[in-house]
Amino acid sequence: MDMQTHKTNMSKYTMGFVLSVILTLIAFFSVMLHWIEDWSISAKVFFLLGLAVIQMTVQIMFFLHLNENSDAKWNIGTMWIAIICVFIIIAGTWKTIQHLNYNMMGGSGRVIRDSDNLSSSLNREERLLD
Repeated sequence: MDMQTHKTNMSKYTMGFVLSVILTLIAFFSVMLHWIEDWSISAKVFFLLGLAVIQMTVQIMFFLHLNENSDAKWNIGTMWIAIICVFIIIAGTWKTIQHLNYNMMGGSGRVIRDSDNLSSSLNREERLLD
């Protein structure tokens, strides 16, 4: 490895590290210092997910080097297949949990008590105790 290649690689690693730190600090301070407090929830989610996608792109380009070699399209294709598999697993888990919640909690996701029946049963118990 010659000195020029080493300097180029170090500058790429340094640039990737600096960008990663900047993106992390933007996300952290935007939440902790309430910079996005007045935004709607969906705007907050899109902002933070956008920063996460940019962070992933920086990591892939600068540290995993998926854009440099001749096999880049195969590496990127493999990465996309892995991402799709992860999303299928997450979506299936989410759907399964929702289905279990629906079936276990009476169909609406929460236990519903009839206040009239509850108060009448409490009155009956009070009368029995008297």
